Amino acid sequence: MKMLLIFVDADHAPDVAALLETSGVMGWSEIPQVLGKGSTGRKMGTRAFPGSSTLFFAAVPVEEAVRLTAEVRRLMEQRGPEEGIRVYALDTVEVL
Repeated sequence: MKMLLIFVDADHAPDVAALLETSGVMGWSEIPQVLGKGSTGRKMGTRAFPGSSTLFFAAVPVEEAVRLTAEVRRLMEQRGPEEGIRVYALDTVEVL
């Protein structure tokens, strides 16, 4: 299993949510209003550093992680790299 962490600019969160819905992912979670600093700069929800990110995460089989990552890559290519879409995959084991 892989735990996919998908970070996206909050303005484009609906695009990622739609992708997850249509791609057949059985379950996923969303954390809106993620604040911090990354390659696209600071997003602190303030006038000095406006905006925020959204974090989606899902535990999926390895094959599904590969397919979903490719779909997110296509979305990023459509939107452009400046939109700050990032995907990280962590090995995971269900313990309960």
